[in-house]
Amino acid sequence: MTEKERALGMIGLASRAGKVVSGSDAVTGAIRSGNVKLLIITKDISANSLNRILKNITDGDEIPCYSFARSEELGDALGKPNRTVAAITDKNFAEGISAILENINEEEDT
Repeated sequence: MTEKERALGMIGLASRAGKVVSGSDAVTGAIRSGNVKLLIITKDISANSLNRILKNITDGDEIPCYSFARSEELGDALGKPNRTVAAITDKNFAEGISAILENINEEEDT
């Protein structure tokens, strides 16, 4: 199993546990309410969608953010149609997924 598959599997598990919010509007609401522990943005998100989400993050917010996968892959992991953004709302899931995504980003940098 690749690290990418592990990350998508963990995201799917978090989703089944009810700890994921997905879609631009839902994620924006979660950011505003302060419930987001980890933000995952797909590599194929449009500039407009990205700007709409990022403008809701203030300087005081400490939300780890990763660019990861494609919208089809994220949607499949969540059991939904294509998704370009997902927010993890549970601290433990966020830490576990972040650790995997950090490894993926380090591998891409080398």
